[in-house]
Amino acid sequence: MDELVRGSAFFPKPYVVGRRLSFGRLLGLGLFWLFVCLLFTGFGYQPWWLFLSLYIVGLIVVVPVGINSYWVIQPATIELHTYAASTLTKFRQIVLNCPRCQLIHYTDLQRVTISYRCRKLLSPFDFNPDYFQLILKTNAQTYPLECALKASDYLPQFVSYLQRQGVTVDDPQQVVELLVSGKSLYQHFHTET
Repeated sequence: MDELVRGSAFFPKPYVVGRRLSFGRLLGLGLFWLFVCLLFTGFGYQPWWLFLSLYIVGLIVVVPVGINSYWVIQPATIELHTYAASTLTKFRQIVLNCPRCQLIHYTDLQRVTISYRCRKLLSPFDFNPDYFQLILKTNAQTYPLECALKASDYLPQFVSYLQRQGVTVDDPQQVVELLVSGKSLYQHFHTET
């Protein structure tokens, strides 16, 4: 039904929005930083202790920057997997593979708002994305969830699913309509501004 009504493919549940932590990703970050450290220390022309200390300190900084929180759409709940803001705590969570996990039941949701805000580019080399969030409001708390780049793969169907669960969904910017029609959110909102 979702495919017929929304005009886009049905997504299976559970559906991961964002990227889960994987061994391959950690290995890639570690190898990248190894090459950078070798480059900075002259591929062996500096003392080994300098290379090792640069590698260890760099890993504690680089790995947390490359790993982000994610959320999972389940049939009855939304699972939030979040990492701490502190670099050392986040590094420990990554190494132990234990992000903070919260469950939000659809019955606890009062309102969901889709928000897209343009971000000012600081330089021509600024490739950070705009602010695209799904804001969940319960009686106790508000949860801003980052939407992935491929929101057209899941967001229209998820909004429809939430509405069938009795959740009020606000979409003041008609983001879902833009996604269903196949338009680029970036181009649409940046030509408006």
